[in-house]
Amino acid sequence: MKVVIIILVLIVIGFVVAIGAAVYRASTPPAPPSAHGPPTTSGGEIDEDALETWEPPPMAEVMGRLSRPFAPKLLKKTVELTGQPGSGLAGDTPGELSIAPSSKKMRLARLRLIEGRGAVATYVCEPTGKGETCNQVVCLCHENAVLEGDDVKACKDPWRNARTIGDDRFRCHENDDDVSAVIYQRGGVIQVTPMGENAATVSIR
Repeated sequence: MKVVIIILVLIVIGFVVAIGAAVYRASTPPAPPSAHGPPTTSGGEIDEDALETWEPPPMAEVMGRLSRPFAPKLLKKTVELTGQPGSGLAGDTPGELSIAPSSKKMRLARLRLIEGRGAVATYVCEPTGKGETCNQVVCLCHENAVLEGDDVKACKDPWRNARTIGDDRFRCHENDDDVSAVIYQRGGVIQVTPMGENAATVSIR
């Protein structure tokens, strides 16, 4: 009887995953060409000129998306970090969260922009270990917000390329205010700095 129940549960899970994948494909805009592989010409050959500036998606970003439903959460309780903009010659003052080492090989930090125009969150984890991405930078902004080039200069090229609308301006996508970062076993520090001249607050859990 237990075997039958387990089989039925697995079948239900399979249906849920299939339906979820179909909904995701239907509701998610096509990824930019850079997300699928090296740039090509109209004839299907590698575009040598465009290849000079092309960057593959960071492995940590891919792992974060795939493991988000299953990876252990970083914190039991939500913590809020506020980054303050600089003034005059003084630079930005980041909000910081120290992360203790863990017995878990990998944890997932879920970051959500709750106040401000936009924020840059950096997981400082150097030196880089085998198969790791250090330091990790994730950019947060609300859907359809339009940002200037100076606002997103800390963001990685694939992120910028996917959101550029010309004239050194960038339009944020759906769910850009709710992202993840892969946190490694040794811990480290998460820093939050604002985009632009206003403070930004990010929740982390």
